[in-house]
Amino acid sequence: MAPRQRWTSLSDLVRHALRQQEWLSLREAAELYRVTDETMLAWVRAGAFPSRVIDGRTWVARAELEAALRRKPGDCNDND
Repeated sequence: MAPRQRWTSLSDLVRHALRQQEWLSLREAAELYRVTDETMLAWVRAGAFPSRVIDGRTWVARAELEAALRRKPGDCNDND
């Protein structure tokens, strides 16, 4: 049996867990979309992407960001 990982801080543990679950920091999400942090935060607050706030930092679901990038313009189900 492998020994358990020991974390030097709660922040290190949170970062590891978020990466395992495919979450990006707000800044990483903004870089992926090539927009400012403020623009990404506005989209997150508007509900465009699932997010979590942990210790004052916003994390955005990577799978949702990438899925939105793959959608064609006009492929929105809002008008169905």
